[in-house]
Amino acid sequence: MHRLTQRLQFVQVATLSTLRKHLESIGVQDCRFKVEKVHHDRVTISCEDVHSGRKSYVILPSYPTGHQDDLPANPNVVLDPLEFVNVEGCAQRRVFAPLLGNELLEYYEKLHPDTEFSLTRCC
Repeated sequence: MHRLTQRLQFVQVATLSTLRKHLESIGVQDCRFKVEKVHHDRVTISCEDVHSGRKSYVILPSYPTGHQDDLPANPNVVLDPLEFVNVEGCAQRRVFAPLLGNELLEYYEKLHPDTEFSLTRCC
């Protein structure tokens, strides 16, 4: 058996209620973060550009906390992106740096590089 990748990075986990408070604190005048959708296995966070009205999204994995006193609508959210939506390229992913951190975005970009193949026809 071969190990293809080895990831020695820490990821942050927060409950949904804590994440909502964090999103309020990192929002700046140019960009507002908001929890858009909550599913049993993922959470969608939006970033709206105030000037253009354009929204970008990041989808994060989530799982139940398992604590008996916790609400089912307050899952743990892993701050490790599954996918970006309405984002075209590494530069546009950078708007999520206040939420995810630069190191995590760089790792994601290594796994999902922006590839634009220029095709040329021969003969």
